[in-house]
Amino acid sequence: MGIVTCAGPLSIEGQQVLMMLDTSAIAIGEPTVLRIQADRDITAGSGTFLWPEWQDTIPGGLEILKVLGADTAAVENEIGNNIIRIERTYEITAWDSGYLAVPPVVLVWGADTLTSNPLLLNVLLAPPGEPGQIAGHADIRRVQWTWKERLQRWIPWLLICTAALGLAIFLIRKWRNRPRLEAEQASSAKIVEPAHIVALRELERIEKEAAWKKGQVKIHHGAVSQVLRIYFERRFNYPAMERSTDELRKGLVNLPIRAKEKELILELLSITDLVKFAKWNPQEADHQRVVKQGIRFVEVTTVVPENNEE
Repeated sequence: MGIVTCAGPLSIEGQQVLMMLDTSAIAIGEPTVLRIQADRDITAGSGTFLWPEWQDTIPGGLEILKVLGADTAAVENEIGNNIIRIERTYEITAWDSGYLAVPPVVLVWGADTLTSNPLLLNVLLAPPGEPGQIAGHADIRRVQWTWKERLQRWIPWLLICTAALGLAIFLIRKWRNRPRLEAEQASSAKIVEPAHIVALRELERIEKEAAWKKGQVKIHHGAVSQVLRIYFERRFNYPAMERSTDELRKGLVNLPIRAKEKELILELLSITDLVKFAKWNPQEADHQRVVKQGIRFVEVTTVVPENNEE
């Protein structure tokens, strides 16, 4: 069927509005196209049409299925004048049978109000089938999902997959870390010896081995320095292994050690540094002295546990 219009549109100084349907009759629920053309004279100057803000329905009982778009073009009208034509198209349908009267659409141009022609649409019911016969199946209609509808459809699955992936990663990491955690728990269950017990035992071992007698002078002094630095870390919670002797000298100011013991340990570490980093050959007494001074330092800085009196 051709385009259907009713009556003529109202025209003001070259501006007019025309409303058309692609067909005059549809089956109930069948889509068709509604077109609205707004013409303005090019010589009328600049201006803009104000259109009705339809959401999902059009007055007269029409439902908007889809906004097909808008188009603006310079054309020649029926009497040969050049005009600007703005056309908006809608895919519409109706769900009530019978003749539907679509009232004129009203647009505003500047201070003027323009009214289009009305329309009449015949909405037909489906023809009844033969008595006792099952009606045939309807044609399959393709539905194009919008991106919002697709997103709403897939969001629950995306959340489930993300949660499952996160749970799998957590379980894998926990399983891989199990031996380390068990080892840490086992080591924490062991009784940790006091710092002074370990230091005194190691110093006595160094004294007994006397590596300097075998020509291993640097090993002897380096071992004494390492034992005392480890003792510092455990006893005073001070990172002595990461500090040089000069840095340790500055850090001793903040440690609860008497001046006499500070002087003792600094002298000891200075001797071991001279042996480790310089070509100084100490005497036999120096080898023995560093061990004795180390033992002395540990003994005088040992934490004495308090006896609980009942």
